Amino acid sequence: MDASALNLTRTWFDEHLRRALEHARKTGHREWFAKSLAIPAVPLVQAFVRYQGFAWLFTGPDGSAQLGLGSVRDWQWRDSSSLDRMAQYTRQLVVEGLPPRTLVVGGMAFSAESLWSDWPGVYLALPLAQVVQTRHEATLQVTMAIDGEKPLEYYHRQLHAVWETLADSPNAFVPQSLTPERIVANPARSQWLKQVEQATQAIRAGRLEKVVLARALTVEYAQAARVDSILANLCAQNPDATVFAMRHSGSVFLGASPELLARVRDDTVESMSLAGSAPRGLTPEEDFDCALRMQRDPKSAREHGVVRRHVQEALSDLTVSLKMPEVPNLKKLPSVQHLLTPVFARLKPDASLWSVVQKLHPTPAVAGYPIEASTQYIVNVAEPFARGWYAGSLGWTELSGDGQWIVALRSGIIRGNNVVLYAGCGIMEDSDPATELAESDWKFNTMLSALEIEGESY
Repeated sequence: MDASALNLTRTWFDEHLRRALEHARKTGHREWFAKSLAIPAVPLVQAFVRYQGFAWLFTGPDGSAQLGLGSVRDWQWRDSSSLDRMAQYTRQLVVEGLPPRTLVVGGMAFSAESLWSDWPGVYLALPLAQVVQTRHEATLQVTMAIDGEKPLEYYHRQLHAVWETLADSPNAFVPQSLTPERIVANPARSQWLKQVEQATQAIRAGRLEKVVLARALTVEYAQAARVDSILANLCAQNPDATVFAMRHSGSVFLGASPELLARVRDDTVESMSLAGSAPRGLTPEEDFDCALRMQRDPKSAREHGVVRRHVQEALSDLTVSLKMPEVPNLKKLPSVQHLLTPVFARLKPDASLWSVVQKLHPTPAVAGYPIEASTQYIVNVAEPFARGWYAGSLGWTELSGDGQWIVALRSGIIRGNNVVLYAGCGIMEDSDPATELAESDWKFNTMLSALEIEGESY
């Protein structure tokens, strides 16, 4: 935002804030301040990177984006068992005077039993500032809890970082231009091949029907990784994915997810079954052949069917008029393609996006089936690292109840000089370990390309 537009925006909010503070002093009651204003388009990646507190970014293939800066209220739990309470909490915020289009943003980990030490199992925030942007317009909303006993300068100090963040900055990114000191796989390729074989044995023994095994790559640099260039590369390289980023506890979790967990508009619910993978071909003919082999592959069909069945069963208690095509579509991404079945339904009166997300997560696409048994196998037997928010879910929900959540795939976490990347594969009884290892390489390519690391398998 240029200096002139920023000054006009700041003056407008300052005047409304002054009036709200005067009103709070007269009534003696604490009250919400929430005002929104159309603004020029904001370079959202730069804004996310520049803000030093909690920040959250969500950009969709349709050109829509949501940015959250700071937090005026937050909720955090160890697990997602309380998530459906958010429907009641958000309705109360509307009663208290917040606009229905106000966002609650955040997400949750894969499992409460596989957490990163500095990230909670669930974290949700009501942002101090939210920018909702499309290809044609942008709107800034500032939300604050006003206490008449505090001076106006107290609120100005809270907003200072927001104005600094939205001020004009160079739009050009400096390329990553960092060579890793080393890249460490966990587990090593040879060990992961053994784990896949062990998982197929557990499935043949009847303990599981499917389990998703992940690998982690730690990319170590001599200096801090460039969040700006990594995030900009994700956006540029993955136009058909949802690019997300969240800063919490000084680290940034980010990725480019192909998988929608749930979207609600009015009372219409949309979800998907995304399972079954194949590489992209180097030519249109080769690409077609790769897709055809996947569509005819019995293992891919069974793997997809497990996820499809779970989504259908999970939504049956919360929705009516559920529809899904019999034959999966294709979801094509830069380095991998998937079988995709879209799902549509209508919410029951007592259901919400919150309850849908709670019911669906985690799906067999990231855990396996049965859900509880496969999760326990992942956490207690198979994986030598904590997944944290990888294969968790992130999203935004308006106080109105509309919103969108995605599965946190093709992702990694930036901690200073280190970037840890994650990729997983669905293991069935007839999985071939070498084929699954190659699949994990395709999936790592999304984040490795964003780090400008090409042409290697780890």
